[in-house]
Amino acid sequence: MDNSQDLDKSQDTRQKIMTDLQTWIRQNRSTGVESYFDEGDQPEVIPETAAALEVAVAVPEAAAQVKAPTTEEPSAFSIACDQFVAEALSAIASHDAVRAEDDALLAEHGGDGVAAMAALQVIVDPCTACDLSASRTKTVFGVGNPAAEVVFIGEAPGEAEDRQGEPFVGASGQLLTKILGAIGFARQDVYICNILKCRPPNNRDPLPAEVAQCEVHLKRQLALLRPRVICCLGRVAAQTLLKTDLSLGKLRNTVHFYEGVPVMATFHPAALLRNPKWKRDTWDDVRKLKALSEALGSKRI
Repeated sequence: MDNSQDLDKSQDTRQKIMTDLQTWIRQNRSTGVESYFDEGDQPEVIPETAAALEVAVAVPEAAAQVKAPTTEEPSAFSIACDQFVAEALSAIASHDAVRAEDDALLAEHGGDGVAAMAALQVIVDPCTACDLSASRTKTVFGVGNPAAEVVFIGEAPGEAEDRQGEPFVGASGQLLTKILGAIGFARQDVYICNILKCRPPNNRDPLPAEVAQCEVHLKRQLALLRPRVICCLGRVAAQTLLKTDLSLGKLRNTVHFYEGVPVMATFHPAALLRNPKWKRDTWDDVRKLKALSEALGSKRI
């Protein structure tokens, strides 16, 4: 066998390696980032560009052949996600939404949403409208971008949140940060708050009287934020916000409305810590949330 035949065989082998690598990437692309929900900080799957670079370094003459696949059959999730977004947009278009009036604080601060939100917090922090004020350490107002297009709402502060005065800072908060990162959000990109601003004793569910007293603060926050979409974290938050007794299973995978704002629901991060089997469903939910947010563009209530 002459040198030209050896070269041809070597190139054929390298091409096969590249083809097999790209096939592996396509097959695993939809599952890799889920590892953000686990203890690790980075996805286990190698991103396509990094994999291509790694092969190019090992086989320099093959670098020119490294190309991302241009055709690919849509995954079952991609099809379901597209269908969800289409149905959600149809529901939003047909929903007879009444635009929430601007909060008076916005005018008082010359349209500056950051200043208006800070002023609202000054009003809310010393609130004594319900009995929870007597047992709290700190009021937990909310945190994030006052111009956020996506708002995440939990049910109430826990022990760590009550101590620090910030929502979702305990173990479930760390998991929420990873979930946000998995869909391309940082905590400062979104806004995070709770139905209640004070911790209920022993982390029990919010009482109707407590919700009635505290909901005015949440309404004012949302009137200042005017988000594209709200994501309720957990059954209690979704049932309380939407005034329904439907199970979380029935509330997921469809769009609801609160004060004209589209609402989605998924599992609370604390529930994922107790039941890791729900991580896959949550991963699907948050990817649909991101797709809906992008589909809505800059449209706000």
